[in-house]
Amino acid sequence: MRYCKKCLYPNTKPQLGFDENGVCDACRNYDVKENIDWQQKRKELKDLLEKYKSKDRKKYDCIIPVSGGKDSHYQTYVIKKEFGLNPLLVNFHPLDFTEVGRKNIENIKTLGVDLIEFSPNPIVYKKLAKFGLIELGDYQWPEHIGIFTIPVQVAVKYEIPLIIWGENPQLEYGGPLEVSKSTKLDKGWTEKHGGYFLDKIRPEDMEKYGFDLKDLKPYLYPSDEEIRKVGITGIFLGSYIKWDIFKQLEIVKRFGFSENDELKEGTYDKWENLDVKFTVFHDYFKFLKYGFGRATDHASIEIRYGRITREEGLKLVKQYEGKIPRKYLKEFLEQAELTEDEFHKICDKFTNKKLFKTDENGNLIKDEYGNIQKILYDNL
Repeated sequence: MRYCKKCLYPNTKPQLGFDENGVCDACRNYDVKENIDWQQKRKELKDLLEKYKSKDRKKYDCIIPVSGGKDSHYQTYVIKKEFGLNPLLVNFHPLDFTEVGRKNIENIKTLGVDLIEFSPNPIVYKKLAKFGLIELGDYQWPEHIGIFTIPVQVAVKYEIPLIIWGENPQLEYGGPLEVSKSTKLDKGWTEKHGGYFLDKIRPEDMEKYGFDLKDLKPYLYPSDEEIRKVGITGIFLGSYIKWDIFKQLEIVKRFGFSENDELKEGTYDKWENLDVKFTVFHDYFKFLKYGFGRATDHASIEIRYGRITREEGLKLVKQYEGKIPRKYLKEFLEQAELTEDEFHKICDKFTNKKLFKTDENGNLIKDEYGNIQKILYDNL
């Protein structure tokens, strides 16, 4: 396991590359982003929005998929207030919504927009979530599918061809440069880089795991024929507007976006992934699989933006990352119908033992709270 020389990303991060100097794609792409002509990009966006704008004004101009978080607020603000479009917001509503998540969903409507909230069948959702946890190490698997499929399904139903997503994740968090330069999020992108085909298991294939296909409609991507008929295309707003989450956070706070009232487990911030409770378990399993979690993501971003040093970021990672989330553990176990012992066994199943300390018998060494310890936190 080795780490980027500029930030704190390890080479275990999926789809992340390093150059000959030991610098990761995310840092290299940040440098590329700094040299883009963003005025020209904004002009390209304006022209594109005019192209897709409803000509008879009887339809919505575009769809914006939203969770209610800071990015959702910023996307809506830019498209509604700066460019004057009439968007339809679409939210896939997970079961573990938080109070601040509900507050932010209500607040985003005050920008003067219509919003569709899709609530999935809770029985099917829980069954998919438990399958995702046991087989993939991801209890939020159905949410990760639904956030991509439901907005496209609504686009087909309402015949709205343009879907506007937020940040370009490859550009912000690392990935091959040719992918990072892509402006579009379509089915092809989702298959390769999104959560829809996570670990090569698709909802279409779930009948062999005891699911009925008629129950999985929310999780099925529209057919190519349906997409072609409407002419649907998805774009990243972050490919046309310089993405700066810290500046954007200050903007959205001014019109009512609420941060959490306490630190999120696994990291040191109060401004991201506020809408759902069980995100902390997704982040914890990422730590078990790849040896890094949400604190590494946040510290690495701040290092690139020059807000903290690499040494300061490393201290934050060591302080906040890698502990079993406890705040919602009881509620999580109840919803997943698991005992805590069963949960720990699933954790062990997905833990990459090469990255963590083990005893002479190859068993993970745990403290009194069940936490494990990484072997290496930096290049030594």
